[in-house]
Amino acid sequence: MSLDRKCLVEVRVGKSHDKVHPAWQDDTNDGFLICYDVNLVFDDQSILLVQPCEVETTGRYPGLGLSLEKIEAVNLPSLFKVSCLPMRVEEVVQTDCLGEDVINQYIIALENGSKIVIRHVFPPMTMGIKFEQGNA
Repeated sequence: MSLDRKCLVEVRVGKSHDKVHPAWQDDTNDGFLICYDVNLVFDDQSILLVQPCEVETTGRYPGLGLSLEKIEAVNLPSLFKVSCLPMRVEEVVQTDCLGEDVINQYIIALENGSKIVIRHVFPPMTMGIKFEQGNA
């Protein structure tokens, strides 16, 4: 599902908090709003739900990944502040920031140079989201 050139109008989160328990704090969650689900809402009325998930891997425990699903209606209550929206998506980079051999981070690059980073963080089955203002 390509998001390139789609116009993102809002980002919504469900239950969220700024900090994780000290036992889980590391660079995978530093600076992120910790949450359990994210809605990406586009100007063409399409809505995507991003959630943490486990991904089966051969011969090991499941990897910590992200699921991406098209949904019919916004289902999360809180607006995540992204000051430059609405804005076109320039590209989406999918990476494995946890070294699990699965996709567990999306970097949504906007046309003004800003980025929205969504990643699976510790503790397992939680996500982090943060907005990085571009210099454009």
